[in-house]
Order: sequence, then C-alpha cells, then structure tokens
Amino acid sequence: MGLINWIKKKGLFFRLVPLGDPLMVALGFVIAFNIRYAGDIPLFNWEPFVIVLPWLCIGVVVLFAALGMYEQKFYSLTQVAGLCALGIIGVSLLTIALTFWFREFSFPRSVILIAFPLQVILVCLWRYAVWKLELLWVGRKKLLVVGPSYEAGQLAIDLSEENNGGWFWLDKIITPGELERLPESLAGADGVLVSPSLSREEKAVTLEVCLDAGKEVFVVPDMYDILLSRGRLTSIRDLPVVQVQDMGLNPLQACIKRGFDFGVALTGLIALWPLFIICAVAVKVSSPGPVIYKQKRVGLLGKNFYMYKFRTMVDGAEKHTGPVLSGGNDPRVTKVGYYMRGTRLDELPQLFNILRGDMSLVGPRPERPFFSTQYVDIIPDYARRYLVRPGLTGLAQIYGKYSTNPEDKLRYDLYYIRNYSFFLDLKIILRTLPIFLYFESAVKFPRERCDWLSTVTREEDKERSGSGFTL
Repeated sequence: MGLINWIKKKGLFFRLVPLGDPLMVALGFVIAFNIRYAGDIPLFNWEPFVIVLPWLCIGVVVLFAALGMYEQKFYSLTQVAGLCALGIIGVSLLTIALTFWFREFSFPRSVILIAFPLQVILVCLWRYAVWKLELLWVGRKKLLVVGPSYEAGQLAIDLSEENNGGWFWLDKIITPGELERLPESLAGADGVLVSPSLSREEKAVTLEVCLDAGKEVFVVPDMYDILLSRGRLTSIRDLPVVQVQDMGLNPLQACIKRGFDFGVALTGLIALWPLFIICAVAVKVSSPGPVIYKQKRVGLLGKNFYMYKFRTMVDGAEKHTGPVLSGGNDPRVTKVGYYMRGTRLDELPQLFNILRGDMSLVGPRPERPFFSTQYVDIIPDYARRYLVRPGLTGLAQIYGKYSTNPEDKLRYDLYYIRNYSFFLDLKIILRTLPIFLYFESAVKFPRERCDWLSTVTREEDKERSGSGFTL
C-alpha cells in the first residue's frame, strides 16, 4: 500500500508519458521507412533520420508540452486523438525544418507522409495504455472538499456526469464547522480542494493541516488570491511587505499586444478569404436572412461595440423572446449553424473586430450588455474584466467549458489580466488550436446551465461570502 500511495502522489505512470511520446514518434518513422523501402532501407536515406532524431525527440516533448498534452487532466478518446493529430502535424513540420537546417535533404518526404497516421495511432495507444494502467493499479484520486455542503454537492454532480473516468472522485466533505475533524479525515484522501467561501483564518488552518500531512492542495482563488499572485516582495525599512500593483496592461504591453493583434488579424483575413466565401455561401443557402450577424457586446472599459459572426440561427431568433442564452439542441440553430458552431467557423468574422481594435486575439470573451449588467450587480469584481479588450480566445476558453458558470469564468479572466504577458498570449493561442478539433465541446451545452442567472437571483439563502463560489 505504501508504494501505491507514493505512486498516487507522484503520478509515476503519468510521468512516463513524456518518455514514451518521442519513442512512439521514432517508432512511427521506423515503420514508415520499412513500408516505403519494403525493409531494404538505403543508408543514404536512413542517415538523415539518425542525425535529426535526438533533436526531434527533444522537439516532440517541447511541442507536446506547449499544447498542454502533459497536464494531468482527463481527455476523452476523441480529444486525445485530436491533440495527437495536431501535435504530429507540428512534428512533421519540425522534421522538415530539422532536415533543412542540417542540410540532410535525402530524408524522404514520402516517409513523413506515411509516418503521420502511424505516429498518431501509436501516440494515442501509448497514452491510453498509460492512463488505463494507472487507473487500474492505483485508481482515481480521492478528493476531500473543505467548504459548504452545497458546493461539494455540485462538485459531486460534475465529477460523476461531466468528468466520468477522470483523475479525481469526491470522497469526503468537511464543512467550515467541522474543521476539527480535518486531520483525521485526511488519512484516506489523495487531494484536498479548498473553497474560496472559507474565511482567511479557515483557509490558513486548512492549508497548514494539509501541508503538514503531505497532501496535495487545490485552492479555488478569490479576488484577494488573484491580486497577490503577482505581488512583489519588497521592504519598507526592514519590514517585509508584498507590493500589489494595479490590474491591467502598462502602455508598452498594450502597444505590443495591439500590434500583434493587428498583424495576425490582417494575415488571417488575407489567408482565409476562400474559407470566408465557403461559409458565406453555406449560410445563405441553408436559411433565409443575412449572412453576417452582428450583436452588441461590452468591450474595453465597458464601452459597447458590435461583434460580427456568421449567422448560425434562424433570422430573428430573439425577436419575440428578447436576449436568451443558447443551450444544447437549441431549435433556433440551423443545420449549417450547428456545424459552424462546433468547428468555431462562425467566429471568423471577429477578425474584423480585432483589426478595428474592438477585440483582441486573447482576452475575456465579450458579453452582451443585457447579461453583463446583471453579472456586474451579482458577481463582485466582474467589472474588472473590462480593463482589457475582450478576446477571440482566453484562459476560460481553453480551461473551461461552455457550461462553466460566469463566476468561474471570471476567475480565469482576472487571473489572465493579473498575469498578462506576451508569452502568455502565445501560450493561450497555441492551446486554443486543439479546441477546434473538439466538436462536442462547442455543442454539448446543457440547457440547465442556461438558467444559472435566474437561479442565482432566486436563491437568496446560499450562505455566500467572498466571490460567491459555485462549483
């Protein structure tokens, strides 16, 4: 049991994945060479592969890490396949670049083409085998939640329905009034989730007990935690203090970000014009009405602007209902619109918004004024997300889901604003690419999540404090 508990804590099997990925890529090339030359590989063609192989293995790990493929979170089989396909495309381009760099032009391009499907299959099988082996040997990690019971109850629903088969399952609940039971309750737990609803004193006690017991701790941040995340240790005379800066971008950061947005948007519009025409024709043929749909959204400093999208609903969808959030199996969505939403093609016209300066490539998603006004009244610090331009993608898009509630999306947005850097933008853009392959993540939007706002306004006795956390 001691060995199993150590493996649970260290995630030994999962740490095998970065070792196996380069091996699977190399094996794919070996098989491709044998297929291409029927087992009789000319030395002239084989030597370039041997020369670039060490650098290729390093590049595979770096590229896969940049795509988020080494994060210990649950992916469905289709998501794993999509990530692997995108990663192997990068590997193929990297192979071509390395052979060019080393002047090894005898590396056959046909081998790269043959290796591509083999490498995707091998990497998927390797990762699936490692994941299944860890789950079979040590099982999923037991998660102890410290917080109000209604939060833990919602977490139990999320883990059982949305993350079935993932790395964690809810084991125990410790409410704020039961903190004296925490030391004895930690015995069977592998990780502890700390709610932001706890007071500062309760959080301090919880963290101290958990760290003394050697348990992995996950803290859901509130605004105070996010503000301190970039605090700089300094001193006033000999007194150690943490200096907390204002949120937002400085003039240099804003200038660099705007220049990058303009360049990428202009390049995208020029490169993707055939796709724009195909989408426009598909929308026009599928249903009567305009091709482009414009909708008022809230932008930088709370100013409204019109955001452009390819129309995915029937014309006049909200004529009689007013603003209504879209849910799963929404009858207003056209057949073409269903697929355009699933592949994010309906978002392409927002490149015009980025070019004009209404939006950025990365930032909080722009909200509609009707809902934004209510969120500002209900959710503390919601207005701070308007300190930067809204974005085509963001942290909430790569780590959250369509069903993630506005409170939790706000945490991602505020963390992004607080920790902004140009390299963080590049990381988010790179992590966004696999999302285009997850068709189901765009269309499986539970209808009951659409009632979040009305539920919050109706429920007055939720014992909320701080930022009003809901799992």
